[in-house]
Amino acid sequence: MEFIVLVVGLLQILGGILVTITAKSAIHEILGMLSFGLGVLSVALVIVINRLTEIRNRLPTRPAG
Repeated sequence: MEFIVLVVGLLQILGGILVTITAKSAIHEILGMLSFGLGVLSVALVIVINRLTEIRNRLPTRPAG
């Protein structure tokens, strides 16, 4: 799942840059920046998920019972 979110985030960033570069009006620039920002948030989400997974794996397991 993390890989898919990372790929989607990178595609959003790339798409946002391309839309902003080729923008013909202000609304297209806004759309490009919004897509870029959501891509950055997606990549940050993957980093947070990885860190939480590392922390969870370092915790000792609790005995059953």
